Amino acid sequence: MKSLLLFALMWKDKEYLKKVENYLQNFYGKFIKESEAFEPPFSKYYYDEMGKPLFKKFVATEFLTNHLALANIKKHCMFIEDKFRLNKKRTVNIDPILLDMEKVLVATTKYRGNRIQIDKDLYMEIELWYYNKEFKPFLWTYKDYELKADFFKEVKKILKKLK
Repeated sequence: MKSLLLFALMWKDKEYLKKVENYLQNFYGKFIKESEAFEPPFSKYYYDEMGKPLFKKFVATEFLTNHLALANIKKHCMFIEDKFRLNKKRTVNIDPILLDMEKVLVATTKYRGNRIQIDKDLYMEIELWYYNKEFKPFLWTYKDYELKADFFKEVKKILKKLK
């Protein structure tokens, strides 16, 4: 099943965001849609490492892939995060996302009971499910994914044209 690759990008300093965006686009193609930048809810987890205020956005690439590639894409994102560290701290957090016609999947290194292991210390979870013409959240869905459900719905329209 073909899925469109997206990224959730979180940053403090725009200078590093631009470097990471260029790096990602060199590998995965241009960004074809971006959400507005916003201050993510519940981002205190990252303050010690990245500082504050933090900003986040979702970006869709033109890269089509399948679910089996998600673990390797997450490893590549971790490599990129490491490449742009400053004083051993991440300057940009990158979470790869796959969107298909029925769901939004995200890869993470954090384990929770609802997540499925896809490689050593890597997990995947469904953040949103397309049902009744809308993307619907689950109990565990991150609030920012739920709040940006309309963005994912727009990206789904793009995917439909690409297939």
